[in-house]
Amino acid sequence: MHDVMMDIEALSTQLGAVVLTIGAVVFDPESDQIGQSFAIRLPAQEQIDRGALVDIDTIQWWMDQSLEARQAAFQGPCAHSVAHGLGKFSRFLQRIPSERLRIWSNGPSFDSAQLQLLYARFQEPLGPGNGWPVRYNADRDCRTLFELAYPQGGIPVEDEGVAHNAADDAVWQARAVQACVRKFRGGRLFGVSSHFD
Repeated sequence: MHDVMMDIEALSTQLGAVVLTIGAVVFDPESDQIGQSFAIRLPAQEQIDRGALVDIDTIQWWMDQSLEARQAAFQGPCAHSVAHGLGKFSRFLQRIPSERLRIWSNGPSFDSAQLQLLYARFQEPLGPGNGWPVRYNADRDCRTLFELAYPQGGIPVEDEGVAHNAADDAVWQARAVQACVRKFRGGRLFGVSSHFD
């Protein structure tokens, strides 16, 4: 398998946010196969000290989330440093050859962009381009796929995890991509046979 679904939780919706957690899972978009998962919590204060952003609206939003989601984002085991946590994520991604890796998220302009900036800010030395171990053409946007396959919403995937837990969200998003691919295999998109046929 060469696809990784990624999700982050953050303290701002602006680029340059404090990234609280990274969750990811290896998966095969064209089957039901889900592989190894990854989860890590990053030290927030270290990021704030380097200029990362915190929004009061986002803090208030977190206060309205479930206890389980807040515990995953703010409590429990944490990387010793941001660079240490990013290094672990790099090693997780580097199990897949970089020329074959496709990394999915619910919006590369948020998830990938936030992590690229974080890697640059903390000088994580692994991989091309300021340490971000993902090629420029590897990003995939599951939000676009979801809208094309299920324009009215209602992707037929059970939500078994905790909402806004990055690791659980990554697994749900991977299963949702698989559901969309199954739907495309069974029909045509805009009157044109999909490349999954």
